[in-house]
Amino acid sequence: MTGSRTERRLERIEEVLEVLRERDARAAILVEGERDVRALELLGVPGPIVKLNAGESLLNMCELLARRYGAIVLLTDWDAKGEELAGRLKANLERAAVRVDTGPRERLGRLARPEVSAVEELAALVVRLRRAVGTEARRV
Repeated sequence: MTGSRTERRLERIEEVLEVLRERDARAAILVEGERDVRALELLGVPGPIVKLNAGESLLNMCELLARRYGAIVLLTDWDAKGEELAGRLKANLERAAVRVDTGPRERLGRLARPEVSAVEELAALVVRLRRAVGTEARRV
C-alpha cells in the first residue's frame, strides 16, 4: 500500500472514530467484550460503552438497553459470529423502539479488513497506520 492510500485509509478510520467520539452521550455503543471496550477507550471514544453480558439472554439484554438508552451504536466484530449477532441485536432493539446505528460498524469493517476482524484490534491498526504515515504522536 502506498503512503497516500495509507493516509486516506487512516483519515477515513479517524473520521468514523470522530463520529463515535462526538455522538450524543445518550447513545450507547454496544460491543461484544471487555477488550472491545478497552480498545475504544484507547482510541478516545467516550462512554457509555456497553458490553454484551454473557449472563443475560439476548432478548433480555435488548430490553434492558431499551429501558436505558434511546439509541444504540452497534459495533460488533466483523466475523461470522459478529455479523449474526449484529443482525439479531438490530432486530430486537428496533422492535423495542430503539434507534440503531450500524453505520460506523459497516464503515470500520470496510476500512479495517482484511487485517482486522474484531473491534479489539482497532487500536493496534490505528497505531500501525499512524506510524506508517508519521503521525504516531497523536492520541493512542
